[in-house]
Amino acid sequence: MNKNILFLCGSLRAASLNALTMRAAESLLPEGYTATYFDLAEIPLYNQDLDLEDGLPAVMGLREAIRSADGVLWFTPEYNYGVPGVVKNAIDWASRPLFPQHCVVGTPMNGVVATMSATNGIRSLTDLRRYWSNIGGLSVPGPDCVIVNSYLHVSEVDGVPTLDEETQAQVRLALRVLANVIESGASEAIVANWHATVAARG
Repeated sequence: MNKNILFLCGSLRAASLNALTMRAAESLLPEGYTATYFDLAEIPLYNQDLDLEDGLPAVMGLREAIRSADGVLWFTPEYNYGVPGVVKNAIDWASRPLFPQHCVVGTPMNGVVATMSATNGIRSLTDLRRYWSNIGGLSVPGPDCVIVNSYLHVSEVDGVPTLDEETQAQVRLALRVLANVIESGASEAIVANWHATVAARG
């Protein structure tokens, strides 16, 4: 049975280079993997008053998409030297209810950052890994996948998202190392540790 990687985009812009990169990445998946997508455009700003048992359809859909995935790959820009609010907001919703176990716990995650800048991008990736790990997710520690000057490497040719060879190699590696973590079984230890912590809290 194929394993599933959920692709999430941290940019809502129609002509987003990160969205183009995400669409192009599906053809670079390792053998035995498929991609699914979830659009974050309908996720509202986090408000605990709205986080009810029956839940908002978009939020419930996001949580189920993460829960059903074997791993998550984010495609995100860097805004003002950090991760975009779209990404942080989605993670805030995904991490609730915190106990007994939310959907991120033990879920392997990697990130791809496409930036217009020649120097920025790593801060967004660092933020993403930190947020994911802090709530019990399993962040791939590296290598970093930051596509600088992305407008030179990512394009749409006759309606087809296209990456140059160097960028294809970067994204293919990001997918491969995520798959390695998925296949390592490390998620089981993180989930076990989470439940041990919950039990210790009484």
